[in-house]
Amino acid sequence: MTLAFSPPKPPYASYSGVGKLMPSDYWTYFRAMQRNPLEIWGEHHFSIRLAPFRFLGRSSLILNDPAAIHHCFVANAANFTMNPLRQAVLRPFLRDGLLTAEGDIWKTARKAVSPVFTPRKVNGFAPQIRAVCDSAAERLAGQAGATISVSDLMVDLTLDVLMETLFSGDEALDKARFTRGICDLLEISGIPHPFDLMHLPGWIPRVGQGKSRQVIADLRDQVGAVASARRAAPSPEQAGRTPDFLDLLLGAGLDDTAVIDNLLTFLAAGHETTARSLAWTLYLLSRDTQSRERVEAEIDAADLDGREAAGWTSQLPFTEAVLKESLRLYPSAPMLARTSQEWDLVVGLPVPAGTDVLVSTWLLHRQRDIWQHPDEFRPDRFLGDAAAAIPRDAYLPFGLGPRVCIGARFAMMEMVIVMACLLRHLRFDFAGERDPVPVMRITLQPDTPMPMRLSAR
Repeated sequence: MTLAFSPPKPPYASYSGVGKLMPSDYWTYFRAMQRNPLEIWGEHHFSIRLAPFRFLGRSSLILNDPAAIHHCFVANAANFTMNPLRQAVLRPFLRDGLLTAEGDIWKTARKAVSPVFTPRKVNGFAPQIRAVCDSAAERLAGQAGATISVSDLMVDLTLDVLMETLFSGDEALDKARFTRGICDLLEISGIPHPFDLMHLPGWIPRVGQGKSRQVIADLRDQVGAVASARRAAPSPEQAGRTPDFLDLLLGAGLDDTAVIDNLLTFLAAGHETTARSLAWTLYLLSRDTQSRERVEAEIDAADLDGREAAGWTSQLPFTEAVLKESLRLYPSAPMLARTSQEWDLVVGLPVPAGTDVLVSTWLLHRQRDIWQHPDEFRPDRFLGDAAAAIPRDAYLPFGLGPRVCIGARFAMMEMVIVMACLLRHLRFDFAGERDPVPVMRITLQPDTPMPMRLSAR
């Protein structure tokens, strides 16, 4: 029997105890948080369902229990609002975009963008996604034998997909400049500032964040220019085209600032998370040639040219399982955080008001009593009876509850089409000096470049 591949993971922390942190534990925590937030976890965190603790005078609760997660994020979601630390990282950039807005502002934004993500509308994007991916595959075929950065390739490809589908191929955005800005911002501001970790007031200056403010201002200027250009252009009716995401935003009664907030949210989050997931998937397949051969055989056997791309997922169940397993090992949203507003009882545990409730999908997706061989790449766990046995709310690549990712269906369809278009013609072999270790910078990024050697199939 072939051994399953276990990708490298970061070193885990050692703490003096569980529940009550000693002074030395704070030093361990802060050092790990600045280096790689995945390193704050200890081995014991992968074997416990609930972990209440005190941190700098605040009550905190780590949830690895699906029932408790369902209570806090679905059944009683109204009592668990956005966590201040999460907002401190994201709000300077996304302001009142859909990921960070709350209350009536969030409801208005959600209502404005929901028509774009109905199943019928999402399926209608499939031909455009395929066209972008087929074009990319054709270009890459001319580079057979070369070594490329698969991370850069996926960032470019997924941004092209978004621009073509949600923005009607609008060329007003400088893609290279935008991508460079997103990468710079994640590197500078992708981890919490120490003052935010200590919950110090926002008026205290955050030393070292001056450059991030410049990057944010430039990114907002870029998407503001795209919105302004579209406002000045003929309406969809005049131009004889179907309204797209940007048209709906502009026609939803949102002011210019809200339009920029949500445009930036979808451009940044919508392509960064998908790009990272695709890059990790190609890496995993390059290290598990048996799974790669199964994917290639499945793609070769499917009637891709005789069926609309929106239906490819049903024809490619193992390919979809590979993507799901990649998202389990490298979740797009590695941390979900809320704060309780009132006292609550969570699966029998009293939770005071003001408690920071934390769900690390990195932990949850590797819990020892939920997943068999949790650190191994095993796509078959998402097929047949094995998939049906996964507990509800134990697998959360797109979050859950009212704040579940609105673009989840779009992202999964897009990733299946990308894999099918590329792998029916090309093979990617990892060519790095060592395997990458994931580093959390909002998303999970490799700590080294991901060079891949291209070859024609």
